[in-house]
Amino acid sequence: MSSKIAYEETTHSQQDSQEENEPASTTLKLSDRSADESYKLFSKVQVSDPTPEEARIIRNKCLWRILPFLCIGYHLMYVDKQTLGSSAILGILEDAKLNSNQYNWLSSIFYFGYMVAEWPQNWALQRFPVGKWLAGNLIVWGGITLLHIPCNNFASLFVVRFLLGLSEACIVPAFLLSMSMFFTYQEQAVMMSVMWSIGNSSPITSGFLSYGVLWIKTGSFHPWKWLMVITGVITIIFGGLVWLFFPDSPLHADFLTYEERAQAILRIKGNNSGIEQKQFKKHQFIEAIKDPKTWLFALHAWSQEMGNGINNQTSLIINSFGFTVFQTTLLSTVSGVIAFFTLSAAAITLHFTRNSRAWISLIAYVPAVISSILLLALPWSNRWGLIVGVWLRYTTGVPYAVVMIWAANASAGHTKKTTVIALYHIGYGLGNIISPQLFEPRWKPRYKPTWIILLVVAAILPSIIIITLRIYLSRENKRRDKLEADNVVANNGLVETTNADGTKDVRVVDTNQLDLTDRENLKFRYVL
Repeated sequence: MSSKIAYEETTHSQQDSQEENEPASTTLKLSDRSADESYKLFSKVQVSDPTPEEARIIRNKCLWRILPFLCIGYHLMYVDKQTLGSSAILGILEDAKLNSNQYNWLSSIFYFGYMVAEWPQNWALQRFPVGKWLAGNLIVWGGITLLHIPCNNFASLFVVRFLLGLSEACIVPAFLLSMSMFFTYQEQAVMMSVMWSIGNSSPITSGFLSYGVLWIKTGSFHPWKWLMVITGVITIIFGGLVWLFFPDSPLHADFLTYEERAQAILRIKGNNSGIEQKQFKKHQFIEAIKDPKTWLFALHAWSQEMGNGINNQTSLIINSFGFTVFQTTLLSTVSGVIAFFTLSAAAITLHFTRNSRAWISLIAYVPAVISSILLLALPWSNRWGLIVGVWLRYTTGVPYAVVMIWAANASAGHTKKTTVIALYHIGYGLGNIISPQLFEPRWKPRYKPTWIILLVVAAILPSIIIITLRIYLSRENKRRDKLEADNVVANNGLVETTNADGTKDVRVVDTNQLDLTDRENLKFRYVL
């Protein structure tokens, strides 16, 4: 049978039509090969919905096992990504004989690799165990970080940075998929902000590591090489721990009992989204491409990341204000403090409110607007005012984290979700390719055209996109509420299994086990 969903009419005059779990008059039907992976578990074990106490215990078990890995992983990812920016004042420019344009291209080429690998990496995440694929990429990531050390010219660094982008393309999509398997949408929104508060505090770690390695005197093995050694080795060790202890899905979570695994899936059934499906579904891919919100989210990723070039420029910009190298390494940590506290505030707000993603993101863009205004208007002599302008730009970690998980939560169906995530990160990669090129050497030291572009493209435009998304999704939710009130929405579906003797068995299941897209499943509601 085709993997696409067929619609069949059921006859309510049958004797068993009064059963409580009877599907609605228009019933969704598909083969067992196309059902969500959770169907296989529920065909073997029968459990009831968890009680509030059981749900709390399962949630806490999942949090304690998964959240530390996500937080540490995000933090290490950003520390590793910032090694180039930190190395700029630790000797890599002199050792590799880099000019400003070459340095900017080392930032951009990383994201060329990221974009090239994004689609294959998301395909692999659907086909292979998420935890193991993630671990393998982390180990490769750490190894490539170490490969920076023997590089002594632009060409060798160019190749290494491209390879680094290939491996990183897996990390964030893997984390998003893992969260969607174990946690409710509300929990995911809070977790994402917590993770990014830890991740975006990485300038604190990078700053202090840079300050520390400046004191290491080992001849030609300069401080920037020690920074690569430390970050690369730690990432490899972390990758090994992910391989051993990070779960691939609730179906294979060894820290849960067999019954708890089923209840973990039931606990998040309000998401109206499946857990996992290894089969690539062409119709879901096409739906993702045709869905306007897919492109709105991808456009937001591109526009928001157009301001991300500042990450690799912060140390150089602060140094240009007249601060020493030692002072610059310490002052660079402040951006991490700002990112940590703003993202923590976002996490707290998301925990206590519902459907506030758009408003939180919009508020976080206000300091970004002020940042550009300060950097454009203040005189060069006011170096403390200018450095505040640089620091304020780091509040944009909030909309990046919040809107990214919003994009994942606004899509259902495993193939569609991975497609949306891939396109979102292609937009992210494209923005990061262009953004380093905004820091043209001819615009030094004020970079006025740069700050104007960041104001319009990386603050005002993404704000408009967020408002558009909220209006669009809110209207769709109201339309679905009306359809449900008119009793035209199916609550259950049918899964057909072909036995060895050719006979067919049909089983009534909840629509969550059908791997439906958000457009196919009218029970699905968009978070706002």
